[in-house]
Amino acid sequence: MKTGKFLKFSRPGGEVHAYLYTENGCFRAQVYLPHTCSGPPEHVIDGPTEKAVEASLREWLEKNYPRQS
Repeated sequence: MKTGKFLKFSRPGGEVHAYLYTENGCFRAQVYLPHTCSGPPEHVIDGPTEKAVEASLREWLEKNYPRQS
């Protein structure tokens, strides 16, 4: 079982969920949209540190699913 950090982001159309974890020394985030929660992730981000992956995740979210103005 993987352990990590579960993040939720409120966006128009529903919440976007992300799961950040470490696997074999690599940090990874998997992004799930309301309609993909039971299937494969919408997007996967890998990186050398948790901080770098979380920053990339937040940048990707703002680009693809911006907050409501």
